[in-house]
Amino acid sequence: NDLEQLLGISLFTRSRLGVAPTPSAQALLAKVRTLLNEFNDFTTAVGRAAEGRDVVLRVGVVPQAFVAYMPQTIEIFRARGGGALRAQEGTARQLLDLLLDGQLDCVIGRLPSDGLPEGRRASDLSMEPVYRDEVCLVARPGHSILDARKVGFERLAQEQWVLQRRDSSVRRALAEAFLREGLLPPDPAVETTTYIQNLAVVAQSNLLSIAPRRAAEQQARLGQIAIIDFKLHVDPMQVNLLVRAGSGPNATLDLFRAALQESVEAQANVERVAPRRKRERGQRKASGAARKT
Repeated sequence: NDLEQLLGISLFTRSRLGVAPTPSAQALLAKVRTLLNEFNDFTTAVGRAAEGRDVVLRVGVVPQAFVAYMPQTIEIFRARGGGALRAQEGTARQLLDLLLDGQLDCVIGRLPSDGLPEGRRASDLSMEPVYRDEVCLVARPGHSILDARKVGFERLAQEQWVLQRRDSSVRRALAEAFLREGLLPPDPAVETTTYIQNLAVVAQSNLLSIAPRRAAEQQARLGQIAIIDFKLHVDPMQVNLLVRAGSGPNATLDLFRAALQESVEAQANVERVAPRRKRERGQRKASGAARKT
């Protein structure tokens, strides 16, 4: 009653069967949940500050971003004076829900392809582009498909696959490519929750999979998997730094943002230099062979 008088709206209907929330209460529920989670984080921060400990920055990260950039980002963040950090991994949808509910301070990930959660608007988020990631097809080293002179969708449709769940953006990209060719997407022999699990299965089986290119290249350099020479012709996936639009200034988050950008730029420089160094090694090798001849 006091809350209804304070807000000036009816929040509950009362009857002999009990109390039920009104449409107005349902509309406010998401905001109330966010406020309560933020207040809980605030009281935790007050306690840590009183004990002389760092306030924790809560970061959500999709798996491919964690593998590609988080280790170096954390190193830079700590070197620049950053404090405690809690990283949570999950799907883009899971992390976005936690962010909007006030349980995370930021998320490195994509916007879900099926849109925002019900009741949420784009204006609830502040979004900064971080990087774009392509996808590629992978197999174990020595798989017969790697020896094929030309790989087509018909051949791929005959193979067995290990894939993430249907709501995965990577799997959606594969489905999009097949449907564009007039073919049904592969029905996986094995279904997992992350592409990291897929790569582990691929390395020990004859199953194919699809994965973010940066992560696949790391595993390929270790000899665990091989990248199939085949282009799906799907748009690269945009990965962003997502923050709640109503969040106030946060110096720790600003420091993390700068560390993440530095990590991304450093990786981009490596990717630009690597092909040139590979060509130079090839030229030196050819030149040495010519002199011996």
